[in-house]
Amino acid sequence: MPETKYFNIADRFVQWKMNHALYEMVQGVEKNYNNISVICIGTDRSTGDSFGPLTGHMLSGLSLLEFDLYGTLEHPVHALTLPDVLSGIDIENTLVIAVDAGVGDPDMIGNIGMSFGPIKPGSGLGKSLPDVGDISLTGIVAMGGLAPFIMLQNAPLGLVYSMAEKTFFAIQYALSSLQLRHRRQRRNRIFYPA
Repeated sequence: MPETKYFNIADRFVQWKMNHALYEMVQGVEKNYNNISVICIGTDRSTGDSFGPLTGHMLSGLSLLEFDLYGTLEHPVHALTLPDVLSGIDIENTLVIAVDAGVGDPDMIGNIGMSFGPIKPGSGLGKSLPDVGDISLTGIVAMGGLAPFIMLQNAPLGLVYSMAEKTFFAIQYALSSLQLRHRRQRRNRIFYPA
């Protein structure tokens, strides 16, 4: 099981830490890929489960960055649509960053986990869905236990929004930094005649 790094959104320097951690993870992926896809999983019908679609909604405004986005408030990726979304992606040649809400211990609420490897969507609710992602970002928005679905529905919107915003900025930073690095490398390969 890959190690997960957790970032508490109450930490004063959490945005800086998340930005750099995600950029290092993207650089450290051991996979040859031609495309990047961000899959934001969840639904706007549950406050806690809207973490993914909210993040996707924010990412949908990044027209200058080169990546494919799946899962927004308007077009969510959830249990019914996830298999079709995955079948339309060339997984072998695509770096997939997966974003999803999760449940956990009470002291973990407000933490965002980052790890190499896939998210197991719906596992906290007992659902069996395909694993998703080369890099996983999981927002712990509610307490797990006997009734995680009810806990997800009652997650505070302010908390979920703040977590989505921090995740958005981290993805924006990582992808823009990666794109800038690739442009510099391509520029350095130009040869001019003598």
